[in-house]
Amino acid sequence: MKGSGDRSPWIPEQIGNYTIVGRLGKGGMGDIYKAVQNTLNRTVALKILPPQMQQNDEFSQRFVIEAKAISLLQHQNIVSIYEFGDEKGLKYFAMQYVDGEDLGKKIQKKPLSLSEVLNYAKQVCRGLKYAHDQNIIHRDIKPQNILIDTNNVCRLSDFGIAMIYAEQSITMTGIAVGTPEYMSPEQAEGENLSPQTDIYSLGIVIYEMLAKRTPFKGSNPVAIAYKQVHELPIPPSVFRKDTPKRMELIILKALKKNRMDRYKTVEEMLRDLDTVDLDEMVDKPTVALSTHKKEGQKSEEIVNRRITDRRSGSRRRSEPPKKYPFFSPQYFAAIWRSQGISLILIFLLIFLYLLHIYFQH
Repeated sequence: MKGSGDRSPWIPEQIGNYTIVGRLGKGGMGDIYKAVQNTLNRTVALKILPPQMQQNDEFSQRFVIEAKAISLLQHQNIVSIYEFGDEKGLKYFAMQYVDGEDLGKKIQKKPLSLSEVLNYAKQVCRGLKYAHDQNIIHRDIKPQNILIDTNNVCRLSDFGIAMIYAEQSITMTGIAVGTPEYMSPEQAEGENLSPQTDIYSLGIVIYEMLAKRTPFKGSNPVAIAYKQVHELPIPPSVFRKDTPKRMELIILKALKKNRMDRYKTVEEMLRDLDTVDLDEMVDKPTVALSTHKKEGQKSEEIVNRRITDRRSGSRRRSEPPKKYPFFSPQYFAAIWRSQGISLILIFLLIFLYLLHIYFQH
């Protein structure tokens, strides 16, 4: 993240112990600037709440929530916070400066390799697992909020709409908040949220890393939110042929409309990601699994079962059908095993037909 050198007119050259260097970008709850902490001569990312937002109690409280959320999180895959302050009527907090770029820019530059996709997905999972263990839901997981440094280390950032669900008194209620393209169905409908909402959003991020597009698009946020609730995603292998089979199944499980059908925890999703074979490509559309279902069994159950059965890492593949010499005993035995009931019905129909002809004469 390089400083652009520009600064909003309401931003002073110095706030507290920090000298502003340049603007880095805009977060969910304020502008972000590159700054130098004078006392330690350390480069930091300084997030400052704009004056117009400080006058709004809800925005002001959310800004404090973000600072509190990050302060609770000390993990290599989450941006660290150094200090929170309020000076000259401006609320701000200093965070770890990540020398690199966000995942969104990486995706737009060039297709990510499968190993990069898997590596980034697992790192985000680890960061989210830690956040959830601290009772914090991010609620805005998207590529722009995943920073990647020059050593390819991912760090979650921008907890501006995070929910500390152990302390309901400090959370906000009412409208749906988040980014429509990455919003879970329950988030789009303004329902109470659980860690499964982050799992859904992460599923979309992995999908985008593979396909260079999100699964649901629309002309406006409402149209996209509607699709999140009502439409099924096209399997990513349709857009990227080398998509690993198991990774596709993991993504589709994370994108279940009903949160109870998704992974229960990020740790469970991470365990499945650890078993992905990058060389095992999808040989047919994943939706074709529905043609192999047993009577009364839902297609979702088949996908979930395959994910669960293969978590140990074993690659269970069905044996190819054996070939026998034509008209050999083994040939007829194989036909009888696979088509026995059909043959019995055919012989029975022939027998009834012959009886009918016999009695006609």
